[in-house]
Amino acid sequence: MKKFEIIDHTADIGLVAWGRDLPELFSNAAQGMFSIIGEQKEISEETFDTQVELEGSDYEDLLVTWLNELLYIYDTEEVFLHQFEISELGQYYLKAGVKGEPINNQKHQIQRSIKACTYYQVKIEEREPGLFQAQVYFDL
Repeated sequence: MKKFEIIDHTADIGLVAWGRDLPELFSNAAQGMFSIIGEQKEISEETFDTQVELEGSDYEDLLVTWLNELLYIYDTEEVFLHQFEISELGQYYLKAGVKGEPINNQKHQIQRSIKACTYYQVKIEEREPGLFQAQVYFDL
């Protein structure tokens, strides 16, 4: 099963992610977003580790809020995030552990700057039992 796929869009870029459950879906969406930002060679050090706790009005709102929080961490802490462990996920809340490493221009080939995850055509659906799909678009 693919984890994610990039969608070309005229002014922005989109992402479709899949998961066997909602925590895996949210984790794969985060991995997909960072693959849009840039290419990462093998991880050698995990020196950044933080916890994220969010609230939202529904799963779609949580997904957008989650991805925007990760962008905020990326920008303010100057770390390339690569591991996303969702510990709790309900319709109105998310708790996760996030790991990464300081951005190294020789190691992290930054290709795009993402301003934000948008609410444009955001959706999460269960395609079949045990297969969830999410779609989001990013403002570049």
